[in-house]
Amino acid sequence: MKLVFSKSELSKGVNIVSKAIPTRTSMPILECIMIDSTEGQIKFTANDMELGIETIVEGDILEKGKIAIDAKIFSDIVRKLPDNDITIQTDDNYNALITCENSKFNISGKSGDDFSFLPVIEKQKSIRLSQFALRELVNQTIFCTAPNDNNKMMAGELFEVIDSELKVVALDGHRIAIRKKKLEGRADDVKVVVPGKTLNEISKILSTDADDMMNIYFSNNHILFEFDQTIVVSRLIEGEYFKISQMLSSDYETRITANKKEMLGSIDRATLLIKESDKKADYS
Repeated sequence: MKLVFSKSELSKGVNIVSKAIPTRTSMPILECIMIDSTEGQIKFTANDMELGIETIVEGDILEKGKIAIDAKIFSDIVRKLPDNDITIQTDDNYNALITCENSKFNISGKSGDDFSFLPVIEKQKSIRLSQFALRELVNQTIFCTAPNDNNKMMAGELFEVIDSELKVVALDGHRIAIRKKKLEGRADDVKVVVPGKTLNEISKILSTDADDMMNIYFSNNHILFEFDQTIVVSRLIEGEYFKISQMLSSDYETRITANKKEMLGSIDRATLLIKESDKKADYS
């Protein structure tokens, strides 16, 4: 295999799929990024068996092939290379030669045939919204998840679509965040729980342009995000989510209306007198 990339395109592709590289695993192949150019386009794939990402990277294919390369080493090399064209060439023993100007790196790879590819998802139900909208929905709710809690539901967020309105809910036993978004076009009714880790990682690679759209597909066990030239597949959290309507009451003794900017400024100034150790909530 022999491929040529611009540094910007290669860095972008590596950064996207690296979000699905596990921090710890007993399977060394999962620590790799799969590079596949056998079908006339260059695909980068990473998969930790719970979250998988595949993206198409722009580049020139001089010789087709595929190889799995250690993600950390590959990422570090690409980051340090000069801002010029980068060539990746492999041999029959899965050794990769990475060159750019006067820099050369020889690293050992693994057979692409051993890699765990993404599952094929039946696109049973779907919704469509802008990447910016999903990014905002996640950023405004994800802080209420409890990733280390024994209750798996608190580690995820509820995605519920009713009558073309998407409701996203997160709670950690002490706080609850709810965001709603009216959807345009086709929007199938659905109710699933998406892992917070998946949403946190995908929010980092979504566009901030309100005109960049994306599709989200749902099956019984998986959710599929499709945008630009990237797909993200994640397992769903099984089980029944909390009955939110029973937790919220409309019978409040006190209700206030405040200017958001002024309130945030007041809170920011007041927290100057709080010790750093006290700012971290203890939910044990």
